[in-house]
Amino acid sequence: MGRPMAEIRGSAEFSTCGLHRYRLDRWWSDEPRALVCMRNPSTAGADRNDPTICRLRALLQGRPGIGGFTVVNADDRIATDPRELDVWLAGQDVATMKVMRQANLVRMLPLAKAAPVRIVAWGNLLAPGLHADRVIAALSLDGAHPLHAFALTGNGAPIHPLARGHSRVPLGMPLVVWRAASLRIAEREI
Repeated sequence: MGRPMAEIRGSAEFSTCGLHRYRLDRWWSDEPRALVCMRNPSTAGADRNDPTICRLRALLQGRPGIGGFTVVNADDRIATDPRELDVWLAGQDVATMKVMRQANLVRMLPLAKAAPVRIVAWGNLLAPGLHADRVIAALSLDGAHPLHAFALTGNGAPIHPLARGHSRVPLGMPLVVWRAASLRIAEREI
């Protein structure tokens, strides 16, 4: 078991303009960090938590073999409301989006390789399609490693940590292996 620390430490990496967050880390021991991918970054930073980061800590701290977590996002543009991100994305040209998204995927790869577990948690917010497929491929290292979720929505999407009501994930609930619906369909056809 890893050596516990007296406090939870944090770091974050932002763009120079401050409009994009590339990663956010929290750790409480020297054990490896889980990689968690959600849809859009919040304004949480190295020293500032938000409800999602607090819930992630509650869901992950105390799990064997996990000493913290690193958060990445399918899109790295900061938006406290996913609808803000959708509006911003709609205003970008295709070439710019391709370059930005590719750079984001390149940053994800070494994190996915180092993580003992890769957790997807974007709820119903990441639409199926080419971008989602590329994010899934980067996180799973082209299918070489399983992806996990805290739980699944009614339609099989990986639940967000802040899900409420009957969808709220109980603390200590085991992670579930997650596969994208398109991957499940392809497997049935084989």
